[in-house]
Amino acid sequence: MSTEVMQILAYLIVGAAVVLYVVLDGFDLGVGILQIFAGKDHNRRIFLNSIGPFWDGNEVWLIAVIGALFVAFPDVYAVLLSGFYLLIIIMLFGIVTRAFSIEFRSKEESLKWRYFWDAVFWFASVVITFAAGVLLGNLLLGVPVDKNRELFISLSAIFHPYSIYIGIFALSLFAMHGNMFLLIKTEDELQTKLYRFAKVLVPLFYLLFIGATIWTWIALPRITSIFLKYPVFFIIPAVLVVSMIMIPLALKAKKPGYGFLFSMTTITLLFVLCLVGTFPNMLPSTLDYMNNSLTLYNASAQRTTLIVTLFIAVIGLPLVFLYGYILYRVFRGKTKLTDHSY
Repeated sequence: MSTEVMQILAYLIVGAAVVLYVVLDGFDLGVGILQIFAGKDHNRRIFLNSIGPFWDGNEVWLIAVIGALFVAFPDVYAVLLSGFYLLIIIMLFGIVTRAFSIEFRSKEESLKWRYFWDAVFWFASVVITFAAGVLLGNLLLGVPVDKNRELFISLSAIFHPYSIYIGIFALSLFAMHGNMFLLIKTEDELQTKLYRFAKVLVPLFYLLFIGATIWTWIALPRITSIFLKYPVFFIIPAVLVVSMIMIPLALKAKKPGYGFLFSMTTITLLFVLCLVGTFPNMLPSTLDYMNNSLTLYNASAQRTTLIVTLFIAVIGLPLVFLYGYILYRVFRGKTKLTDHSY
């Protein structure tokens, strides 16, 4: 196998891990975004316990993303984590805060205590999602990577109009995705309430999606140029639009499982669009796009390291998929509160 083929395979592994993290952790982050709108304590507990068996397992894919970058694309790992150090620290703070808010919430019976940790859980979920959107917006727009492969960018420079918009778009996407998951896990009055939520969240996502598409098309012609050069890739946005149309149709038919499936498909295709549009760049440079950008070819590890990476992936990924299958199989069905619930 040639080095170039191994580089592409390693890139696809990183991309797949990113997509799986966004799809899986996206719904429990979405549940967190909706948490304070659940109403009474019983409903909030249903929200938390619906993701209780899954949230920490979903974050395994974030570890996979970071680990794969570190091993297979060390230059991208170094430049990305150093250049966006403060933003990533904010995201990590949100992840840690979110975790202990889930665990602390049910330690006391006081509603003030519980609602305080609900607010922390909501805030942490919003921060993580918004920061991830801001990071994606910067990676799409490009960052000032110099000829020495160093990135110097202030925290304030990270928050420009495009990245902020993508952050808001991410909030709408995850909120809709989380609502779809909750529709599967709830019943009766609470499920009816979530159907009302969907009537707001789905159109909001559509509206922000249209804005993001137009803005990206105008501001980033290099991303859209590959679709014009190779029209066959237009099948991806075509399938994406169909998937988006199927979401409200599934809801109208009272089939939330299909709605969640199409929501996952929508998120997957959105990221496939990003990967196709930016290929082979991983960190495009705004200083010198042709010479300073980090690509999967010029920023990958040595051949021996790539061999080890692919070998570990062949062994490890099936085990992670098996773990996920068993987890979701065991905890399928409606969420019921017990003495051991959050």
